[in-house]
Amino acid sequence: MHFLIYGEDSFRSRQKLAAIRGRFASTRDRGGLNESRWCAGAVEMEQVAEAIFASPFLADKKFVLLEGFLDRPAAEQEQIRDWLTRKPASTIVVFFEEAAADDLAKSPLFLFLKDQPYTEEFVPLNPAQAVAVVIREAAAQGVTISRQTAQVLLARVGTDSWQISQEVAKLAAYAAGSGCGEISETTIRDLVVGQPEEEVFAFIDACVEGRTDRATRLLAALLAGGTAELQLLAMLQKQFRTIVAAQEMASRGDGDQGAVASKLGVHPFVAGKALAAARRRPAEAWRQSFERLVEIERLAKTGGGSAGSLLSIFAAQVA
Repeated sequence: MHFLIYGEDSFRSRQKLAAIRGRFASTRDRGGLNESRWCAGAVEMEQVAEAIFASPFLADKKFVLLEGFLDRPAAEQEQIRDWLTRKPASTIVVFFEEAAADDLAKSPLFLFLKDQPYTEEFVPLNPAQAVAVVIREAAAQGVTISRQTAQVLLARVGTDSWQISQEVAKLAAYAAGSGCGEISETTIRDLVVGQPEEEVFAFIDACVEGRTDRATRLLAALLAGGTAELQLLAMLQKQFRTIVAAQEMASRGDGDQGAVASKLGVHPFVAGKALAAARRRPAEAWRQSFERLVEIERLAKTGGGSAGSLLSIFAAQVA
């Protein structure tokens, strides 16, 4: 069995991933001994093969999560595709990608997986879906919100799932604390101020450029304004993963901006910035920074600290 979870709405796709992992842990792996996670750019192919073909430990199934591998060179993807056809039935492989179908269209693994039964794409919410998500998230927090009030919230924060979740959690806590149990338009107007997208990208650029003072200052402002911590982490991971991949291509003599853009499925402008960044630091330094971001996510999701606090340390040290 293998899954592909992908799409631009990384909040809902990560919710789906968390549900699959949770179901596996509760039904197959209560001790947590048979789940492994591997991120492209931070692992050798031999390790991936070992993870796929190794037998479970005192269990009948094992869970292998592969993130970002549909961006890898075609030869590596074809190797993994071959492994999938020969893997033991005891191994469940889950692929996770924060990219749209158009961006993955040239990926051999995507072409192999896209029409299989356990493949699901998470596209950005349309306005009607966003209203439903606001109402559902509020209910999950133990409060209510009317459709009209949900539309007021969306007018301020847009339809990004990460931002919706963050704002609803904040508003729900206030509503519950005030004893009313309902999110009102007045509360939204008092508490919700959308963060400019430009500041998020400025923070990411500061991290890439090693400008620790600016990165720390921008991060503090973003977190104080309610920007979702895990959204920032996911965007940083994507940027650093792109730089690592661009640097690998350049080291093989394939560092043309157009070639990098085509291979990685990114805009040529993004590819150009990644190549420029890759030249500023040794390959190992970029790889270590990316691995630190992967570790931050693991710690944040396993009780090892809040993503915001861990990102603050990263921003203060990245160089």
